[in-house]
Amino acid sequence: MHTQHSIKTDSTGNVDTQYYIDRAYQMRREYNAELFASTKRFVKSLFRMELPKLHIGRHAHH
Repeated sequence: MHTQHSIKTDSTGNVDTQYYIDRAYQMRREYNAELFASTKRFVKSLFRMELPKLHIGRHAHH
């Protein structure tokens, strides 16, 4: 399968490097935002603990 890609050019016909730089920054921001959110979820999961069940009433004596 052959995929044809078009290169974005500026008004003078040169490769629009600013477009690709801006696109790379955007992609990096999106990746870092997801990485941060994922790391935050992971760290929060480390501190989640289940509290012991409360027993209301008399405790049995052994």
